[in-house]
Amino acid sequence: MVSGAPWWRSPWWPQWQSLWPVTGRQTGIRGWRRGPRRSGKSLTESQLSNALPVGSDLPSFTVEPQSALLLEAQDIVTTGQLACRPIADMMSVRPRRPRQAMAWATIRSDDASATSGSVILTSHRGEEASAWMAELKVAVTGCTNFVATSERGWTHRFTVRKIPPMDAGGDAVSDLITNVLSPDGKGNVMTIVRTGATFATYLLDEQDDGPIPIPDSIATRQHKKIQAVGTR
Repeated sequence: MVSGAPWWRSPWWPQWQSLWPVTGRQTGIRGWRRGPRRSGKSLTESQLSNALPVGSDLPSFTVEPQSALLLEAQDIVTTGQLACRPIADMMSVRPRRPRQAMAWATIRSDDASATSGSVILTSHRGEEASAWMAELKVAVTGCTNFVATSERGWTHRFTVRKIPPMDAGGDAVSDLITNVLSPDGKGNVMTIVRTGATFATYLLDEQDDGPIPIPDSIATRQHKKIQAVGTR
């Protein structure tokens, strides 16, 4: 297991490779309804890799870009609870809104908390990013728990708790998502920040003092970096 890899790779998790397709080469992707705002152009895998944070972008964190494949064809995750579908789609190779490209890195704090996690950049087509973000904002309020099933062969129940939104980019959502089988009862903080047609998704371990999302200053710096890459 890659140290600091996304939360689905934690030791208590089933043999789950990832929630994310690596590039637009993945197939079987469908979309949600049209969103309310324009999202900008879809970045390529190369552009997303260039937009990944480096050490100076994440003070007090060690960043390690990853090249390993994060998703396999059988990682098709579904739920029968429609209010929770936008969240479950974050786990699936076939979300209802396609991801066009992806780049990711593990992150680990250098302080005593030893917080670990990942940052995952994904690009989307047209207005799909803004539409998915709108659905996620509704979901983290209306979905408190759901059962998800994967074609890999597992079925698990998750709880969801909304966390106050961030101000980075003006379009973000945060929640604490916990597998009920977690031995210590802790979950993972998932923060998604939209920059045009790109999602920056931060996944961090829940700490003893509660769910703490990625700092606003770091998310804002990443938001601006994605904007800069998109103008090149």
